Amino acid sequence: MKIQTIMCPQTVLAEEKVDPVFLSDEVYRRRKQLLDARIRQLDMDYIIMYGDREHFANIEYFTKYDCRFEEALFIVRKDGTSWIVVGNEGMPYSAIVPFEINRFYYGNFSLQGQPRYKTPVLSQLFREIGINNHSKVGIAGYKYYECGVDVVPEKCFDIPTYIYQSIENVTGCENLSDFTRELTSLPDGLRMKIRSANEIAFIEYQAVVAANTMRRLISGVKEGMSEIELSANACADLRPNMAFANILVGEQSVRLGLKSPDDFSRLKDGNPMTLSFSTRGSMCARSGVAAYGYESLSEQQKEKFDHLYKNYWKAIAAWYATIGIGTKGRVLYSVVAEYIGAPEFGLGLNPGYSIGMDEWTNSPVSIDSEIAIHSGTHIQCDIIASCSSPMMNAICEDTVVIADVSLREQLHFQFPEVYDRIIARQSFMRNVLNIPIKDEVLLMSGLNAIMFPFMLSRKEIYALA
Repeated sequence: MKIQTIMCPQTVLAEEKVDPVFLSDEVYRRRKQLLDARIRQLDMDYIIMYGDREHFANIEYFTKYDCRFEEALFIVRKDGTSWIVVGNEGMPYSAIVPFEINRFYYGNFSLQGQPRYKTPVLSQLFREIGINNHSKVGIAGYKYYECGVDVVPEKCFDIPTYIYQSIENVTGCENLSDFTRELTSLPDGLRMKIRSANEIAFIEYQAVVAANTMRRLISGVKEGMSEIELSANACADLRPNMAFANILVGEQSVRLGLKSPDDFSRLKDGNPMTLSFSTRGSMCARSGVAAYGYESLSEQQKEKFDHLYKNYWKAIAAWYATIGIGTKGRVLYSVVAEYIGAPEFGLGLNPGYSIGMDEWTNSPVSIDSEIAIHSGTHIQCDIIASCSSPMMNAICEDTVVIADVSLREQLHFQFPEVYDRIIARQSFMRNVLNIPIKDEVLLMSGLNAIMFPFMLSRKEIYALA
């Protein structure tokens, strides 16, 4: 595989104009029906789903309710009857749920110091719902576990102890089992598949918002800016996002990785830098060297620059060219490792992960993964490589949806403008970047696979020769 630099077309950094798309109530109702069916399939009597501000995505997926300030429980009986258990501020917000649901108040989910209004004991609330010592109950937390725990994984519950104890007091431990894997395991977790054109259109809109924000960040980078000054270029709206934005300049900030921007770190020509911004449904990130050209690099950087970044972008191109329906996770891993698998590249996390309203839901990609990419896969091309001396990072992260012919036809019929944009992006990737992607690989923004060798000049991008 040969790589070249080409002049960056003006359209790359021009913001894409798209109309907002929301997830319809019908999407949520259909998801709830799938949940009801899974409960019956497993012959469970109830499932109890936990959420909080950080771990909101499971409950939100089925109800539209995200845990803004408080913990919450979503409880479903095998006949489909549902309850949501919330605190003071969650009670009015719970009206957002787009199907019939019973609302229970539990004061201890309210913020500390707020009134408790004669809150019931939690076990009493469960009994009122109908849960008893004969009920088979599945518990869904945030993560499921497969190793490194002191109990069998099916009995490892990722929820607060006081909630678990209240459930156990009613049911006994023998009637409890983990339900989290039914939501987020691969390949058949309920949350791990896009099933409608509406979902694709929503993801595309969110991805374009994230990519446009990245365009403003990249276009506004100037030597001497502080991280906070640089972040102001985002001109981002206040929609919910999934993760802290990373606006990092200089070796110390970039080494820390998850650090937020500050007022004191200032950009110098030749610095490593990282920019990332997320919306719910998409993450866009770039990490490279803030330089105008080779002349801005230190002697150490010059020795390793092309070796790191050209091999890294070859891995990006290989990832896009390889992924498709039926591609196994280990195959994706191997094509990336072919170019940056040596220890000097510091390849660590999975080169590709599943995404949802939360930033990392799971990953089908690992060195020995037999999980096959399926139609409806919602995935990030996220490959991180680095070297430590001198400190340089490489990230070119964007959102992809894999869709079979049927799903693409639905998208074409229901959201023709979205479909046309995706076809145009595929044409650009094939004919300008020269990456031979498959028809089922839907690129969610015009920044997919765009990487600037020098982030202060932005005159050139990588392409296959």
